[in-house]
Amino acid sequence: MNIALRRKSFIILIFAVVVLATVYGFLPKAVDVDLVPVTRGPLQVTIEEEGRTRLKERFIITAPTAGYLERITAKAGDEVKKDQNIIVLEPLRSPVLDSRSQAEAESTVTAAEAALNAAVEKESASEADAGYMEKRLERLQKLYAKGSIAKDQFDQIEAETKKARAIQRSAQAAVEVARSELERSKTLLENYTFVEKTTSNNTVYVASPISGSIFRIYKESEGAVNVGEPLMEIGDSKNLEVRVEVLSSDAVKINKGTRVFYKRWGGDGILEGVVQVVEPSGFTKISSLGVEEQRVLIIADITSPPEKWKALGDGYRLEAHFVVWEGKDVLQIPTSSLFRVNDEWAVFVEKNGKAHQRLVKIGHRNGLVAEIISGLNEKEKVIAHPDDTVNHGVRVQERSTL
Repeated sequence: MNIALRRKSFIILIFAVVVLATVYGFLPKAVDVDLVPVTRGPLQVTIEEEGRTRLKERFIITAPTAGYLERITAKAGDEVKKDQNIIVLEPLRSPVLDSRSQAEAESTVTAAEAALNAAVEKESASEADAGYMEKRLERLQKLYAKGSIAKDQFDQIEAETKKARAIQRSAQAAVEVARSELERSKTLLENYTFVEKTTSNNTVYVASPISGSIFRIYKESEGAVNVGEPLMEIGDSKNLEVRVEVLSSDAVKINKGTRVFYKRWGGDGILEGVVQVVEPSGFTKISSLGVEEQRVLIIADITSPPEKWKALGDGYRLEAHFVVWEGKDVLQIPTSSLFRVNDEWAVFVEKNGKAHQRLVKIGHRNGLVAEIISGLNEKEKVIAHPDDTVNHGVRVQERSTL
């Protein structure tokens, strides 16, 4: 009897275990979710855009006059001091004469020599005439003193003597002119293109207007340059600013004095800055996706110590984060926890192992965190990334990190 009872009890127990196992198998399993607590802390709302550094003051050194540039031995990146001579200009070289010009110059020299000879002969003739008139004047002057000749005759001889002297001086001047013309003609025959360099008062030295670095050399080799031709670009790498193009809809939130953080600039840490100029006019720019965007140029300074960002130069890329709002003690959750229910925001709150949908009111938010105005309390846990498997009342369990 006892054996039959025990056998019956064993069969009932096995049947109960099978039924319970079947029922448990059909029960819905708990959904693995990521839970994050509702916390309090600082919150910043920023506008992020890519920026470029640029020199505040850029000095382009140009040729003050046309001349022959000596080779520039300095290189881009070299340091220069204020008033240091960095460019040397010599007078322009004369062009080489071709065969025709050579023949013309030789003919000019021959003609100049002939003119000089003619001028010398005229000078000799005028000198002889002047000498004769002076001797005649001396003789007639003695006769006039004795009363042998009339005064009118004496005055005539005196005037002719002065005229002879004037002709003589004119002939002497003509000789000098002819001699100078001959020298000029001979100069045309000389080749000054490949002359040896000598120190001359005509050499022009161009000095640096500031102490800084050479950023660009437009013309390094020696050669002729025109007046106003750019030769070198100089600036102070410690005097940089950041140029950022932001959407016009974001630019209205940024004002002069707005704080800026510079990230991903290539160095360690985060640099700080402040907005100096928000340009009043915008411009149209085509994005990489081919969409027309209206953008505004914003200029910001770097306020971090120069020793921290001394590796930066002109035209370097960085990310600018403009702080348009910030709070110190803000109730917040990740924005990935939020989803829309009609026209309101909602989250799933974990309570007693189940997900409970709750409507919330949010305030400021950035790309990662949102401010909670109402609907949640600190230290409650919300589901970070709710998907279609999470519904109100569904059993949930925190996903293992292992």
